[in-house]
Amino acid sequence: MTPKRQVFTLPTYTTISGRTLTDVKVGYETYGTLNAARDNAILICHYFSGTAHAAGKYAESDPLPGWWDTVIGPGKAFDTDRYFIISSDSLCCVRVFDDQVVTTGPASLDPATGKPYGADFPIISVSDMVNVQKALVESFGIAKLVAVAGPSAGSVKSLQWSVDYPEMVDRVVAVISPGLVLTPYGRSMIELWCAPIRVDPAWKNGHYDLREQPVTGMNEGLRATFMSAISPAWMDRMFPGDGWADPAKDPAFSIHHMFKAYAGVGALAAMSTPLCDANSILYMARAAGIYNARAKIAAARAKFLFIPVASDMLAPPACSEAAVRDIRASGGRAELHVLDTDGGHFDGLTAIARAGDVIRDFLASD
Repeated sequence: MTPKRQVFTLPTYTTISGRTLTDVKVGYETYGTLNAARDNAILICHYFSGTAHAAGKYAESDPLPGWWDTVIGPGKAFDTDRYFIISSDSLCCVRVFDDQVVTTGPASLDPATGKPYGADFPIISVSDMVNVQKALVESFGIAKLVAVAGPSAGSVKSLQWSVDYPEMVDRVVAVISPGLVLTPYGRSMIELWCAPIRVDPAWKNGHYDLREQPVTGMNEGLRATFMSAISPAWMDRMFPGDGWADPAKDPAFSIHHMFKAYAGVGALAAMSTPLCDANSILYMARAAGIYNARAKIAAARAKFLFIPVASDMLAPPACSEAAVRDIRASGGRAELHVLDTDGGHFDGLTAIARAGDVIRDFLASD
């Protein structure tokens, strides 16, 4: 598939906190064909640092396809021969400087000043992200979705959809989900990702020049994010035996000398830094921290499928198990399918095809 990035615009949007934004934009991609009845649509929501590019390649030369390409496409779990798939960038999308991303957030220009909002951008909630997506979905003339699905933060948006607009959502596929509300551990872990940015002098309390990002803080914050999402087994495969980052610099002789695995993870994480905006990371983290779908779960009418990963330390299966119990206790329908893989949180992206048949059957079920 060769997706085309498009842009959806709202002239004005008033946030849950009461601030009105103008010229609100999000990018989106679609896969498959919307039928005449407009009742075959599925919305895919991206993870914390993800984008709308969920499947396909923009060009054959692209090194990798979209992040859920193994389950979106003809004959795949989200079968584009049957379903019309929509995937959108969210408000405050972290990868602001990815050329394909379109998002309104702290790095956007404030029409009142002509300068980036920075820390003057209003706090947004997951419901704000969902409200903008709802307007996008309705722009297609779609009144009801077959499903809303996504991994990690994408599952959070999917679950919020089910309680904010229960009449529009038939099914939810929540992969590597933190559940209906973040645990204190999960919330604190996300704040830990943000801490290096806050102590970087270049952050300037959120009022930095976009050309002078707090790079050191972002690098360390993204390293922490990366570490949260992998597993010991993944580390053993990537850095067998660990060893020294520099063969000439033994860590036993200087605190300035580093181990290979830690330095390697830092290098991998830092590859994303030029594409990200520091404030957008903080705003996305705060939206996750204040998320609470459990408070309204009795309103949901959807059928739920939770797919945790056995080795996930960031959103362990216990989070999905608790959500299933809460939904069933409220009279709802919820299923659980654990991916028994050893790669950690990232397996919700890289190993999701192993749950392809489970997802396909769930989408086709009553």
